[in-house]
Amino acid sequence: MLPALVLLALAAPLGLAEARRHAPNLREDEPARRTIRPAECQFGKQPKELGSSWYADLGPPFGVMYCIICECLPVQKKRRMVAKVHCRNIKNECPVPSCDSPVLLPGRCCKTCPGDVNSPDIVQLDSPSVIVVEEILSMKHFGALLTGRSPLCIRRDDMTGVPVARGVATARFIFRRRHLFWSVQLGTSITIKPRALLFLDREGRLLIEQSLAKVPGLHATYEDKTDKLCGVWRRVPREYKRLLRDGSLFIALIWGDAENNTMESALSGRIDRYPALTSEMFTTLLEPEHLPPPPGNSACEDSFQPGQTSLALTGQQEGWGGTAVVTGVAGAAPSLHFAIAYNGIFSPTPREKEQAVRVVLTMSDKNQTIIDEIHQIAKPGYELNVLEVSTPVTAAQLRSLARGRLLLSIEDIAAPERRITGRVMQKATCEVYHAPLVAERLPASSVPEGLALLYIDKEGSLVYDIQIDNLDAIDPKITLVEEQGKRHSQVEILDTRTGVLARPSARIFPPLYDDQLAVHIGGDLGPPLLRGRLVSRPLPDAANGGPALLKRTDALVPVTANPVAGLAWVSVDALCGLHYEVVITGNVGTWTPWLDTHAIDGGNIRPLVGFEGCVLEPSPAELLSLHTGTAYLGIRGADNTTTVLLTLIPKLSVPISCMDNTYLNTKYMPNTPTYLKTSYPPDRRLSDMNQLSKTTSCYYEGELHTDGSQWIVPKSCTICGCVYGESRCDPIRCPPVHCTVPTITPPGQCCPICTNSSTAVWNDSHGCHLAGQYHSPGSSWHPYLLPEGYDTCAVCTCEYSTRQVRCPRVHCPPLRCAEKDSYRPDKKACCRVCPEVKTKKPEDLTPKDQAAPRTAEEILAEGGCKFPDGPLMNGVEVHPSIHSHGEQRCVTCRCKDGEVTCVRKRCNRALCARRRRGDACCACARPRRPRPPPPPPPS
Repeated sequence: MLPALVLLALAAPLGLAEARRHAPNLREDEPARRTIRPAECQFGKQPKELGSSWYADLGPPFGVMYCIICECLPVQKKRRMVAKVHCRNIKNECPVPSCDSPVLLPGRCCKTCPGDVNSPDIVQLDSPSVIVVEEILSMKHFGALLTGRSPLCIRRDDMTGVPVARGVATARFIFRRRHLFWSVQLGTSITIKPRALLFLDREGRLLIEQSLAKVPGLHATYEDKTDKLCGVWRRVPREYKRLLRDGSLFIALIWGDAENNTMESALSGRIDRYPALTSEMFTTLLEPEHLPPPPGNSACEDSFQPGQTSLALTGQQEGWGGTAVVTGVAGAAPSLHFAIAYNGIFSPTPREKEQAVRVVLTMSDKNQTIIDEIHQIAKPGYELNVLEVSTPVTAAQLRSLARGRLLLSIEDIAAPERRITGRVMQKATCEVYHAPLVAERLPASSVPEGLALLYIDKEGSLVYDIQIDNLDAIDPKITLVEEQGKRHSQVEILDTRTGVLARPSARIFPPLYDDQLAVHIGGDLGPPLLRGRLVSRPLPDAANGGPALLKRTDALVPVTANPVAGLAWVSVDALCGLHYEVVITGNVGTWTPWLDTHAIDGGNIRPLVGFEGCVLEPSPAELLSLHTGTAYLGIRGADNTTTVLLTLIPKLSVPISCMDNTYLNTKYMPNTPTYLKTSYPPDRRLSDMNQLSKTTSCYYEGELHTDGSQWIVPKSCTICGCVYGESRCDPIRCPPVHCTVPTITPPGQCCPICTNSSTAVWNDSHGCHLAGQYHSPGSSWHPYLLPEGYDTCAVCTCEYSTRQVRCPRVHCPPLRCAEKDSYRPDKKACCRVCPEVKTKKPEDLTPKDQAAPRTAEEILAEGGCKFPDGPLMNGVEVHPSIHSHGEQRCVTCRCKDGEVTCVRKRCNRALCARRRRGDACCACARPRRPRPPPPPPPS
């Protein structure tokens, strides 16, 4: 920022003394608490985008100085590009007027005549070229392949080169409303997580650096479940948007010490457009089967030109790999399309020669080949090559695709040792799917509402979280339905409101990626009570608490009105900017979002512009309110005073660099909960939203506990949790322990534990930590989940030797009946059971003179048969059972002299003609009615 003294010195005829009197309007009296934005300039307290220009505003009494034009220009500082403000006086650049009596128009510096258009005092704020660039890039998808063949030379601050890292990675990018969302997937050969991600231009100059440190919350959970690195570059400047459009923007991963900001190795790649990225459903990261030798500590060389040195010909010191964009088409004729971007597989021969490439796609579990094709590459490229392959597939192969059982490989016929291979996995883009759930029909009592959040993990399982409020149904049925116009077809059934659906059907992915999958909640019959269509969105910033349900206010919105539902995303980026997105379903009319932070030091109410936006400079009180979980987001109607929807924003992990020191004293620390005693303003407290108006922390026996936290009371052997400001306690449930050595009950513990020896001595050090609770080595417990309570279907154990927590779920035995006939004995039962069926056993199976049951050896010795359900006696007929389909009553298996013969029931025409009631084993075709002859043509 240019000081006010310099600006006033540029302006004439102001004197130096007068300039000093009015300089404080642009002087930074307060210490900076914000992180420096490398792609933005600070003029006064206003951020300016790189490449923008404006008139200098000195504030009252001077106002805007129209003869001083300021620009935000990129300046190279060593290896980094930083933004600086440059101001100049254009008074001397004014042209000579073309008339005798020129006029000084308002808001201008130069006197002009009628018809003059060329003047230096005209500032073009939003040029048409910038608008065109944003329209071209809006919702565009890009990709990158990070290998050792990048043309960039990454440099440190002292301009020394950084060695190339060993491994392969791929990245995906989505440009959405001025923000660039990025996702990175690392190869299996990369075992150490990088510390930072860099964006650079083609000259290797650093544009922006983003840390990859994890912040507790939805962002960190998503990265752990998917093995991806996710982030967003907020407010990309117009100069860098052109680099992205022209393919001149690069990405680099950096390894080193995060505390000292060292750069030990780097892996980079060019951001470019790949085919079929907009419809990508699965991703393959192709890695060499035989890794090249490590490059050592040798730095990159500026003199290296791809394809001109011996290093490029041998390829022994370089990394190579590839990535594939996989698109699947379901329906009557399912097919797969692969767009493969790769490098480094070709033999060390001149690249002008045509070379043959072999593409193989196999099913690893069945040793079945789906694709085995050879393609001719005219001029292989050094940095990147693109190949597209398509093939029809079967429904079974689509199921294997969804479960990660397909293996893709590509090789040069002349150099099979440089083959690259990878498993087809879920797509590399970091995205979640959300939907506000709105009532389909108005009930007699309160109107239900809710939200749904889903994403796909690394195993291909569906992780879901469904929040429901004011629903009268005790155990509602939750289904995923494909909606195509008026045609609705059920795809999956969810047993619980929160959980993981392992091995989902392959039918779920096309409608999910095409925004045609909806969540229906209701009973077995009739239309659903709640419904919402899932829509994809990129994963937001790390400081994000997940979506918040916007709850309607019955006191202000009558029940007879149209049902309304909504959700809100709120996050804080690393540069302290506040970002929000509001999604509303239903007819609300004109509405405006508001941010309310009344709970902190008086706080304030800030109107937010639009359904999605950013507050670049939130106040310290607002950031502290978001950090402590006491901020509200409301939706007001057309009158701008009536609150239609309201939610309590989940607690955000605001970066400590964004917090003002005056708000981090003991007055606002958790051990002195002064601000938590301030309730929500009485004029807006709603009778039906008591839980929103309560404090988010709980007091229990003189101690303060934050919302969602858990603690154990050893005296009464109870476990407690804080839910919306209320303490809920349950007796501790100890799972049964099976130990080969004596158990130990540690001091202050309620459950016995297993040790590793019979003479073990209790030691409370080096235990396990889970959900903020310490667990003793060797202890076992049921997970305690708020607000439902204990999950008795899982048992967590802190292993005594490794100090690792393992939480396997109860293994359910296979069903002996059809899944539709099974049921749960109670609501919290872990496994489904079959109804009891009383069957009459043959007399030869239970002879009266038989004192004990026959053993398997005795049954087989008397001519019995081996059978999956157990040995069968000679002459017995049974119906076989299949785990996924239950008992097969249409198939009869008979044991005769050690051999099993199975026959399916057949129905002839006579039997089909005689039967009146439906027989599930007979597939009888109905006779077609003869069509009447066509009428004769008119004469």
